[in-house]
Amino acid sequence: MLNRKLLLLLTVALCCTALIAGYNRPYAWWPWIDMSEQHIIKPFEDDGLRDPAEGSVSVGQWEPTPTKIELMTAPDKYTDFKNPVAATEASIATGKELYETYCWTCHGTEMSPDPAAKSPVQRGGKSFYREGAEFTGMPGADINLIKLRSDEENFATMTHGSAIMKRVSYHLSPEERWHVVNYIRSIANKVDQQ
Repeated sequence: MLNRKLLLLLTVALCCTALIAGYNRPYAWWPWIDMSEQHIIKPFEDDGLRDPAEGSVSVGQWEPTPTKIELMTAPDKYTDFKNPVAATEASIATGKELYETYCWTCHGTEMSPDPAAKSPVQRGGKSFYREGAEFTGMPGADINLIKLRSDEENFATMTHGSAIMKRVSYHLSPEERWHVVNYIRSIANKVDQQ
């Protein structure tokens, strides 16, 4: 009986020692050392290995952008949020170049409903998600919807993404997004004139 009590006491002491040692380890829970539970170095945080390049700006340091829903439901709150980039020929040309780089694959040439203007992603084809499934194509953006929205709502959509659209705020600075807004607004204006 004494041996059982001593064995139980030693087992409890060993478990307590293991727990204390586990809490004192800097990165992993002992004795389960899992390499996925390591300390993660994030380049743009305090523990980064080097300073960011001179002139670079963290995405988190940009002015926060209201969402499209916030703009529609509380317009009085965002009266100062306006397109700061004039729709000059240079801005529209820059926007067109950026659109053709980042937006064309899903939205096609000038967001036209013409089948010849559709990108390969819009046309569809074989699905890579399920064997044998047909991908009917990306719906893209309706130019009439672009016309209905304000520049600020289009900017918010690019910044935050929407139902199936990914955000482009990790790729384009706020100024570049405003150039794209000016470009798609120029497309919408062309449709009005036809």
